[in-house]
Amino acid sequence: MKSVLVIVVTHNGKHWLDRCLGSVSAGGVPISGTLPAKKADFDGGVPKNGTLPAVQADLYVWDNDSSDGSADFVAANYPKAHLVRSADNLGFAQPNNAGMQYALDKGYDYVYLLNQDAWLEPGALETLVAVSQANPDYAVLSPLQMTDEYKELDKQFAKRLPVKPAMTSTKPAMTSTKPAMTSNESCPAPTGHPLSVPFVMAAHWLVPVKAIREIGLFDQGLFPMWGQDDDWCNRARYKGYKIGVVPEARAAHDRQYREEPKEKLIKRNYYIGSLVRLCDLNRPLWERFMSVCLFTLVKTVKYCSILPLKYFRTICSQLPEVKEHRKNCR
Repeated sequence: MKSVLVIVVTHNGKHWLDRCLGSVSAGGVPISGTLPAKKADFDGGVPKNGTLPAVQADLYVWDNDSSDGSADFVAANYPKAHLVRSADNLGFAQPNNAGMQYALDKGYDYVYLLNQDAWLEPGALETLVAVSQANPDYAVLSPLQMTDEYKELDKQFAKRLPVKPAMTSTKPAMTSTKPAMTSNESCPAPTGHPLSVPFVMAAHWLVPVKAIREIGLFDQGLFPMWGQDDDWCNRARYKGYKIGVVPEARAAHDRQYREEPKEKLIKRNYYIGSLVRLCDLNRPLWERFMSVCLFTLVKTVKYCSILPLKYFRTICSQLPEVKEHRKNCR
């Protein structure tokens, strides 16, 4: 039996939590329980028409000082979850690091990073574990990440896919507060072979704990809120691991229609994106720096703003931190 610690970081996301946390149990994975074996048809190291591995899944929920009662909701409705109540909003990296360290200390086989605005479909987690067992050279495996209406792939997720699976499902029922995971879509025929990608967002990540031991935790100094997943994927590839998507597993990420101010987009896409480029161990630093110089000009023109130029000065002042990061991650 394989053990999985499902890590969820919350901040004022109470309206998502029953669907998010409920998908772990309602999807066939009881909290601190055993997942019944299901039939499989994989060939990538998993016996043809065999069974998927039994999985024990536990919830680790870190609440980032929510003001909407998220922590109390978790305590009342998911009492078996390991709940951490933070007195401050510590972002994304530090809480997930705490969860991953908990998994290391407790001897889990896997962690599953799950966004508060995301949820799993039935059978997705055990499918990912089966494919991971058959493909131990993958440090990250993700299900197909779809929009909340199941009509298409999440746009940011789809950008990194080498092929685009056809999406023909109907919208799941949304009338209950409990997860409603029904769809007419026929998933691709299982093969057990992931689609190899350079990066996949950490809204849905299955990560073997042995890979964490080798690659390390997120860098919460340079990347406290954004960019830590890009950086970790780069570090994994540097260590010889692959990043993959499993088409047989499906999940949702409810963020399709959110609008963000230009200043936030510039900070995330330009500033954090530049730091990710500079920290990429798969390329020499001088080459990455030249790329960031060009990136600065492109984003200045695209956004019609001098903010990228201001951030460029900050980036230059952080080069010693970047060099230290690159040294420590080798």
